[in-house]
Amino acid sequence: MKWYQSLVYRLAASVLPAEIRKQMMGAGRLTEPKNANRWDMFSWLPKKYQHAHNLDLTKLQSYTAEELLELLVSVHPDVSHALYTYLRMGDTNLTFTAKKSNGSDDKNGQRSLDELKEMLNTPLDSAGYQHGRSLEKLDTIQRMMVMVRGACAGEVVLNERANDVVDIVPVDPSLIWFRRDTETNRLIPWQYVKNPRMKQGETWFGQYKRIDTPTFIYEELDPMVDDPYGRTPILPVLQVVFFHLQVLQDLKAVVHNQGYPRLDISLMEEIMIKNMPRNIAQDPSKQKEYLTQRLNEIQTHFESLNPDDSLFHWDSVKVEYLKGGNSGPMIDVKKLIDIIDTQLATSLKTLLTLLSRHQGSTETYSSIDTQIYIKTIESARSVTKRFWKRAFSIAARVRGVQTTVIADYDPIDLRSENEVEADRKAKLYNLTEAEKNYYITPEEAAQEMRWTLGFDQKIPPELLERLQSKHDKQLEGGEEENGETDSGTTGED
Repeated sequence: MKWYQSLVYRLAASVLPAEIRKQMMGAGRLTEPKNANRWDMFSWLPKKYQHAHNLDLTKLQSYTAEELLELLVSVHPDVSHALYTYLRMGDTNLTFTAKKSNGSDDKNGQRSLDELKEMLNTPLDSAGYQHGRSLEKLDTIQRMMVMVRGACAGEVVLNERANDVVDIVPVDPSLIWFRRDTETNRLIPWQYVKNPRMKQGETWFGQYKRIDTPTFIYEELDPMVDDPYGRTPILPVLQVVFFHLQVLQDLKAVVHNQGYPRLDISLMEEIMIKNMPRNIAQDPSKQKEYLTQRLNEIQTHFESLNPDDSLFHWDSVKVEYLKGGNSGPMIDVKKLIDIIDTQLATSLKTLLTLLSRHQGSTETYSSIDTQIYIKTIESARSVTKRFWKRAFSIAARVRGVQTTVIADYDPIDLRSENEVEADRKAKLYNLTEAEKNYYITPEEAAQEMRWTLGFDQKIPPELLERLQSKHDKQLEGGEEENGETDSGTTGED
C-alpha cells in the first residue's frame, strides 16, 4: 500500500461512525471465558491439579473425549510427559516479518508488527491485577491446544471505537460449534457459554452465542473434507490408556494373590471331632456348628497376627506356606507391557526414547525417528503460524496498515555446542573456498559469514571498501598471471 492509500484508509476509518465499525468488526471481547460464571456470587476458579489424584481412573469412560484428554494431561504420566516434551522442544523464537506485495521488506508494516508485539508484552492501562498476556505465553497455550484439541482459536479484541487493538485472547476450541448458513452455506461459529447472560445486540441460540466477526480466528489441524473442527493427534491414546489400566488392574490382582507368600493352615478334623463333647458329637447339626465356630476362631486368631509375630498352636493345627501354581501357560508380562508402550508412543505421536523406554533401536533408526518427530512438531506449529498470521494481519489493518505478515519459528536444533561449532566452521570454510574460486563475490561471502556468526548482514562501510579492493586485487592478480603465462607461451613459440 502506498503512503497516500494508507492516508486515505485512515481518513475513511476516522470518518466512519463507531457504530458502523462495531457492526463490521465488533468492539471489546465478544467471546466468553470457559470458566466465566456471572451468576454465582462466589465464582472461585478451581485448582484442578489439587483434585487430580482423587479421580478414579477406572471410571474415566463416563467423561467426554475432550474432558478425558484434559484429565490425562494431569493424571497419566506418559500423556503428561509426551505433551511436556512436545511443548519444550517446539519452544523456539516466534518472529513476524512484514512484506510488500512485490516481496520486498515493508518498513512501515514491520514497525506496526513490532508495536503489536510490544503491546502484548506490556500491561494494560489498569490499576488492578492483570494476568500475563505475553506473546510467548499465548503461543504456548495455542500450541498446547493444537495437540490436545486439534485446533487453536482466539479473538483480536478492539477498543470501544473499533479503531485500535487492545488485546489478543485465546479461546478454548472445545467451546466452538459451527453452523452453516442456509442460503450461502457459509460457516458461522457459535460459542457454548455455561452461564449465559445475554446483552442487547447479541444473537443467541439457547446457551450458544453467535461469534460471526472477522476478529475471531479458528485454525484446525488436518481437517477432513467438510469438517471444520480438525483432529487432535493424540485422540487414539484413549483406547490404549483404558487397556493399560485394565492390564494394571489384572496385574495388581495377580501380584496380590500370588506375589506374596501365604500361609496354608489345616485343621485336623478327626482330632476336633474326637475331642468335642459327646452330646454335640451325636448330633450332626450341632457337630457342624461346633466345627464352624472352631474354624472361625482360629481364622480370626491368625488374621490378627502381625507379620513378625510368632505362631503358637496345638498340634491339631497344621501350618505351612501355600504351595501350588498355575499348571497352564503363563503370559509373558514383559512382552505385553512392551506392546502397550509401543501403542502409547504411537498414539501420542512421540518416541519411546522420549517416554524413557528403549527397545534396542539402532542409532540410524533413532536419528530417523527424531527427524520425523521434529516434522510432527513443525506440522502442529504450522497451525499456530496460520493463527498468528491472521491475528497480526487483522490487527495491522485495524490500525490502517496494509501489509503481508509472515509468521515463522526458529528451526528446532538438537545439536550440542560442539556440533554447532563444527558445522559453523565447515560452513565458513566452504564460503571461503567458494569466494576464492569466484563462485560468489567477496561481498556475498561476507554477508553470509556475518549471518553465520550472528552479526548483522549489512557490511559496514569501512569493511565494504576493503572487500571491494580485495576483489579488484584478485582480478589484477589473475590478469598478471594470465599475462605472464601468455608471454611465456609466446616466447617459446
